[in-house]
Amino acid sequence: MGPMSQTPGYVVVDVETTGFRTSEEDRIIEIGVIHLDAAGEVTGEWATLVDPERDLGPEHVHGITAAHVRDAPRFTDIAGTLAALLHGRVVAAHNLPFDARFISYEFGRLGIDRALDHRHGVCTMSWAAHFLPGDPRTLAHCCAAAGIPLNGRHEALLDARAAAGLLRHYMRRAGPVPPWRRLFDLVPPARTPEPPGTAARWLRRGVPAEPPPP
Repeated sequence: MGPMSQTPGYVVVDVETTGFRTSEEDRIIEIGVIHLDAAGEVTGEWATLVDPERDLGPEHVHGITAAHVRDAPRFTDIAGTLAALLHGRVVAAHNLPFDARFISYEFGRLGIDRALDHRHGVCTMSWAAHFLPGDPRTLAHCCAAAGIPLNGRHEALLDARAAAGLLRHYMRRAGPVPPWRRLFDLVPPARTPEPPGTAARWLRRGVPAEPPPP
């Protein structure tokens, strides 16, 4: 897609990781980002594999191999790009506490105060109890209940697209004023200095490397 919109809206994220515990130094190995405007329309997307500088963990779960990340940037190479994509938007994800914890951890490893507070975002898993019938609340089950295609699993951009679809579904159900509207008042201002890594190319699985969005 084209350049990311500058209109205040949402940023939907998904990360694939080497494991589940930042306390055991698990790392992000793939990240997908979707921009939506305030009406829920997609205005841009970005994704990259990330070299975790350690083993990849359970490859049978995420499907990412050493060959995939051989030419991938490190998190330090994309930190500035990611910070810019997150800035000025309400963050959303399916199981947002998980994604927010890992993104905050990666920035923290660089000595950068870019913590994401999941309480100031929209978790499509948590809001499923309000907008969707039944259990469980996995991404696959929620998408099935909402009639949203989920083409594959455990690829960050595909999962981010699915979560964005859930967010749009909730917005349609909620009407003109979503119940989380107050979150736009909590979006923090820009912080300086900006992190490095604003010129990193991005690398998707099976797709040649491309430059970052303008």
